[in-house]
Amino acid sequence: MDAFKSLLTPLSNSAVGSGVLDATKLVILGGTVETARRVASTGWSSFINSFYLTAHFSEEDYPYDWLLLWLQKQPAWSRSREFETTTSTVTATGNSNRRVAGDEVEDDVEDIIEEDDGRPKLKVLFQPILDTTHTIYYKGHWLRIRRSKKTDGSDLSVLTISVVARSNAILKQLVLQAKKEYEQECVDRVQIYFADQHGSWRWTDSRHKRPLSSIVLNPGVIEMLLTDAKDFLRSEKWYASRGIPWRRGFLLHGTPGSGKSSLIHAIAGELALDVYIVSLSASWVNDASLTSLLGRIPARSILLLEDIDAAFTRSTSRDGESTGVPDSTKGATVETKKEAEKAADTNTLTLSGLLNALDGMQASEARILFCTTNHLERLDPALSRPGRMDVWIEFRNASKYQAEGLFRNFFPAAEEFEAEHSTPPSLFSTSVHATPMSTPGTASPSNISNTSAPATPSVASSSASGSFTPSSAPESLKDALPSLESTSSLGTNLLDGARLATLSKVFADAIPNEEFSVAELQGFLLKYKARPEEAVRQASQWVVKERELRERLAREKEEKEEKERQSKEKR
Repeated sequence: MDAFKSLLTPLSNSAVGSGVLDATKLVILGGTVETARRVASTGWSSFINSFYLTAHFSEEDYPYDWLLLWLQKQPAWSRSREFETTTSTVTATGNSNRRVAGDEVEDDVEDIIEEDDGRPKLKVLFQPILDTTHTIYYKGHWLRIRRSKKTDGSDLSVLTISVVARSNAILKQLVLQAKKEYEQECVDRVQIYFADQHGSWRWTDSRHKRPLSSIVLNPGVIEMLLTDAKDFLRSEKWYASRGIPWRRGFLLHGTPGSGKSSLIHAIAGELALDVYIVSLSASWVNDASLTSLLGRIPARSILLLEDIDAAFTRSTSRDGESTGVPDSTKGATVETKKEAEKAADTNTLTLSGLLNALDGMQASEARILFCTTNHLERLDPALSRPGRMDVWIEFRNASKYQAEGLFRNFFPAAEEFEAEHSTPPSLFSTSVHATPMSTPGTASPSNISNTSAPATPSVASSSASGSFTPSSAPESLKDALPSLESTSSLGTNLLDGARLATLSKVFADAIPNEEFSVAELQGFLLKYKARPEEAVRQASQWVVKERELRERLAREKEEKEEKERQSKEKR
C-alpha cells in the first residue's frame, strides 16, 4: 500500500496529476462496484437455481412428442402473445398430415374447404414462436417451459422444462402422464417414422390401422405371419435363455403390386407397432449412420426396408434386365456413367455395413424386420440367410381366390353394411403350406402356427398366392346380374349375400389365374366402385385390352432394342 501511495504522491503535486488520480480512483471504485454486482448476481442466480430442477427434451427423443401433445391441450400454452401459424390437412377419417403443438382455430372461424366433392379440410393452427418462456401450473407446481432450436446446426428443437421442487418426481409424473395421453391418442393409428439426413428418426405420418380383412391373400398366409410375430414378441426369455439375439426377419418377395406394403401396414396395426423406414439409397446413408440409426430403434417396433435389392444401385429401372450391381454400365452413355459415378460418391453404404447394422453387436433387439424385393435373385446369400431373413413369403399375381375376395371387399353385402362395427367374414383358412429351406436344427415352419416353442430362427418359404377354384359359375352372365334395390350413402350398390356370392364368382371366373397383379385388379375395380354389375360385365373386355396393351408394349420394347443394337453395330 505504501508503494502505491509513493507512486501517486508525485502526481498529486500538479493539476494534471490530480486529474489522473481522480480518474484512477473512479476506475477502482467502478471496478469494485461492478465486481460486487456480478458476484451478487451470480450468487443470487445460483441460490435461486438451486431450487429449480430442469429437464431438456430433444426433438429426436420420444418424450418430446409426448410433451408437445400434452402442451397442445393446456390453455396457458395457447395464451402466448406471439404465434406462428401453420395449416394441417385433415381428411374425412380424421387423419392429419402434420403433428404440432398448437391451438386449433374454433370450428366457427376455421377455414373449412371440405364440401360434398370430398375435398380435405384445412385447419389453421397457432403455436407459440421459439425462444419464448411459458408458465404452466401443474399439480401444485409452476412449470417454466421454453422451446428453442439446438445450437449444433441440426435444425432440431429442444424443449426445456424447469420447476421449483426438491426432487424430480414431479417431472417424472409429467412425462408419464404425457406418455399415457399420447398412447391413448395413437391407439387406433400406426405411427410412421422416417430416417432423416441428420441420422435421426423423424415422425412423418400417422395412419389409421388397416383391417386385416382388407388384405386378400391365399388361405393361411396372414395367420402364419401373425402367429409367428406374436410368438416372437412374447418370447424374450426364451431367446435370452438360449443366447439367441431377440430379432426376427421377414422377406416379402415377388411380383410388384401384389400387396407387400399393404400387408406390413395391416400387421403393424394389428400388433400395435410403430413403423420405422430407412431409404438405403439416400445420398447421406453410409455404414456409420445406418448402424447408429438401426441401433436406436425402440423395442416392439417394425423396421421396414423396401426394395432392398436396389440398395446398392443408382439405377431407377426395376425391369428384369437390371442387375442391381453398382458398377454396371451396360448400355450407358458417357453422361449416364458420370452421373452414376457422382451418385456413387455420395452414398457409401456397403453390404458389409448393412449386414453389421442388421445383426451386429450394436443392433437393437425386440424389433421385427420386414424387407421387400421384386427380384429375389439379386439378393446376396449373406443378406437372406437365416438369422437375418427368417421367414420368406412369396407374392405372385392375383389368383382367382384373391380376385373373388377383392370383389367382396369392394362391394360389401347389405347385411354387413347395416351391421355397425361388424367384422367382414374371414376369407382365410387355417392351413399353411410352406416349404422350409435347409436349416439344420430348426423347427419346420410349416407347423409354425401350431408349435409350442417360440419362433426360432428358421426360414420358411410360403406363397401368398396360389390356385383357387370357385364353384361353377352361372351359365350366362345375364343370369348373374340381377337388379339392385338398395344403395349405400356413399353411392355404392348394396348386394345381399347370395347376389354378392354369385357376382364375385363370375368376376373371379373372368379373371385369368395369376396373370394380373392385385394392384391392377384394384385399379380396374376403382373405375366401377359404385357399379358392381358393370364391373362384372366389363371384366372380360378389360382382360382382352390389357393383354393387347402388354403385347404392344413388348413389341415396342423389342423394336427399340433392335434399333439400339443396329446403331451399335454401325459404330
